[in-house]
Amino acid sequence: MLRSPHTSVLVLLGFARETVWFVCVVVAVCSGGCKSLQKDTISDEVIMARQMSLRGFDSLEQGELEDAEAWFANAIETNPVDERAHVQYAELLWRRDLREDAIRHLEQSVKLSGGDPNLVVRLGEMYLAQGNAPRAWQQAERAIQSNRQLPCAWALRGDVRRYEGKLDEALAEYHRSLSFEGYCPHVQLALASIYREQNRPRRALSTLNALAEHYPPDEMPQDILLEQGLALKALGRHENAAALLAQATQRGEPTTELLFHLAEAQLLAGDTTNARLALVAALAQEPTHGPSNQLKGQIDEQQQRMTADIGRY
Repeated sequence: MLRSPHTSVLVLLGFARETVWFVCVVVAVCSGGCKSLQKDTISDEVIMARQMSLRGFDSLEQGELEDAEAWFANAIETNPVDERAHVQYAELLWRRDLREDAIRHLEQSVKLSGGDPNLVVRLGEMYLAQGNAPRAWQQAERAIQSNRQLPCAWALRGDVRRYEGKLDEALAEYHRSLSFEGYCPHVQLALASIYREQNRPRRALSTLNALAEHYPPDEMPQDILLEQGLALKALGRHENAAALLAQATQRGEPTTELLFHLAEAQLLAGDTTNARLALVAALAQEPTHGPSNQLKGQIDEQQQRMTADIGRY
């Protein structure tokens, strides 16, 4: 499948949102269960299915994903029209990278819910992650028709335009999303990344600094530190960039891209020794990573020239 050059960023940024979405599903189910129990006509199958879903949530809380998946699958088998069970099962399948199955169950949930706009947006996000921008756009439009002030629907439109490389249009969609919800890490990170791509690092940094105000310094997420470091590097503040990127490597497992950018910032700051160490770590993760190999070649060539110059004296 052909991917847009912006796909990897979207995927990286999209991972945190999937986790938040899953928590929202848990809350929705817990809040909805009590109302249904008030009905005398509720069937035994529905009761059993919801009990299975609750067991699935218990398994989730204990980190037992396989057990949770089994409970949700059994809930659907017992009551195939339980929209919430389909959502829960879809998210678990998505985590396991069983994407076609996940989409199928979420499509069923959307149908059973009568087109709940939040579920429609989530379905659009899945379509986009699979490279299907037209269908993702359709879901965003469908959600907006239901609720024109739904921030995540406008954010999805921004994601689609960004995927297509239409950055100015993406900016407009993201700003529309923020007009309805001023704090949204996914949208603010996307804005900062686009500003940096457009060679507007100061605007990127101001956007990131506004987002960073919502976190204690010692709890700053890795993706924010990474984007701040990249903006500072673009501004020529290499030592500051290297310091932030080094912090980012301590906030979870560092990616190859993060290690590469750290090495580049350290080299630009004159710290060749630590730049080499960062490149060693990057190439240990991904030996064929082009930018890291290219930077390593530059350092090796620089070292050879220095050695040759010393030999002349």
